[in-house]
Amino acid sequence: MRVIARLDVKGPNVVKGVQFEALRVMGQPADLAREYFLQGADELLYIDIVASLYRRENLLHVVREAAKGIFIPFTAGGGVRTLKDIRDLLLAGAEKVAINTAAVKNPSFITEAAQRFGSQCIVLSIEAKRKGDSWEAYTDNGREATGLDVVEWARKGELLGAGEILLTSVDREGTKRGLDAELIKKVSTAVSVSVIASGGASSPVEIAGTVVGSGADAVAIASLLHYGTTRVVEIKDVLATAGASVRPCTETERAHLARTADEADVVDYNRFTLRQFGDSIGIENAPHDELELFQTPPEKADVVIIDYGINNVRSVGMACESFGTKVSIAHSPEAIRAAKRLILPGVGAFGDGMHALREKGFIGPLLEQIKRGTPFFGICLGMQLLFSQSEEFGLHEGLGVIEGKVVMFPDPREVRVSGYHLPHIGWDAIHPPAGSPERWRQSVLAHTRPGTYAYFVHSLYGVPADGSDVLAVSSYGGIDFCAALQHKNITATQFHPEKSGMMGLALLRRFCEQRAA
Repeated sequence: MRVIARLDVKGPNVVKGVQFEALRVMGQPADLAREYFLQGADELLYIDIVASLYRRENLLHVVREAAKGIFIPFTAGGGVRTLKDIRDLLLAGAEKVAINTAAVKNPSFITEAAQRFGSQCIVLSIEAKRKGDSWEAYTDNGREATGLDVVEWARKGELLGAGEILLTSVDREGTKRGLDAELIKKVSTAVSVSVIASGGASSPVEIAGTVVGSGADAVAIASLLHYGTTRVVEIKDVLATAGASVRPCTETERAHLARTADEADVVDYNRFTLRQFGDSIGIENAPHDELELFQTPPEKADVVIIDYGINNVRSVGMACESFGTKVSIAHSPEAIRAAKRLILPGVGAFGDGMHALREKGFIGPLLEQIKRGTPFFGICLGMQLLFSQSEEFGLHEGLGVIEGKVVMFPDPREVRVSGYHLPHIGWDAIHPPAGSPERWRQSVLAHTRPGTYAYFVHSLYGVPADGSDVLAVSSYGGIDFCAALQHKNITATQFHPEKSGMMGLALLRRFCEQRAA
């Protein structure tokens, strides 16, 4: 069960009201996001609540600012109308993009987006209002009726390619009367993708009583956090006691809770000023001028991140710069050839990824660098592209550096496991493969405790032909899969280290300090 901090944005501010009316300013998005990150939130959710109404372009700036110091995943939505809007948000640092109005007006937009960027990146946002014994879907924060039945629209959205459902009860939103248990259960049992429950949470006990056993995979919280009624750690503790599987809060996150509880001047939840406690992970060192980012020439950079147009280079770059690494972005084959270390991040579909690498002329220099022994790191799709082939949207040939195939997780309708949905979205523990603890201790994971949680968002996983390439494993739906691999100078993770908190930052730092073979 993921605990998500929801931040509704209007202009430069986070706002909160009741049923999206009588909005009050809660604070600045960057400040609140950093606070919830330090509290142990699993994800952040940014919704520009006026973008669709006034066609504003504010969200992109908010996402860019968040990516400077927030190392957990976040979803962005509001006013998303085109594939370019989605691409821009992903490149700015978002992992997922929520769409509502555009999907209602043109349902095929969901399919186009899923095929371009991968279902795991596309969240269908549904604003639900009770209508007799059912619920009707609305847009524009509950102002515009669509005539669509919520349950049927959720089913259709899944069939069209949405990888997740953000389900907001407009009737309960901001009221603190409790989440709509009936609505959540109806939608969760109707679809096989993850459902995020939102609107009306009143207390940690009520949250646990509603969502545990409901079929929902996550809960998005706003008022309780904004007003300081509770903290993320407290919600997680109650959920765990109720039997939910949650990512445990770290010692650092619990220490932050203790500090903020003991020092009234640290966090003023009326003014939302906060003292920073991020020195240990370097978030104070992140540059604040956009022009300062990633300006090091590739030949002088500590690490070069390959930009092939559909990957999120910015979040990875910000993570590396947070601990003082000089970063350059490769937009040309020459920049790849000049690199001391290479990172290939990725979001989206396998076929599109290979096409983009081929069109930009990156495959040749990339393979040359790997053969030369240059330290190389692949992330998510960047790991999958290393394999011989993938079965995503048909059979596609990969780079062939790792012998093996990228395969789909089984259809949830064929796997009767509670909490099993596709895409796989969330935090799961990673472990050394059976009988191979020594490789773990000699890798970038050397100082990572087995059982540490990492953030995954994917529907496929790689199966190396040589089992000795497997560096770490995780489990989902009863299926053990390769969470990380190591082959000569290549390290790769299915999870996103740049969005896996302090563990991920430490992993990236150790890679950036590696020497060429």
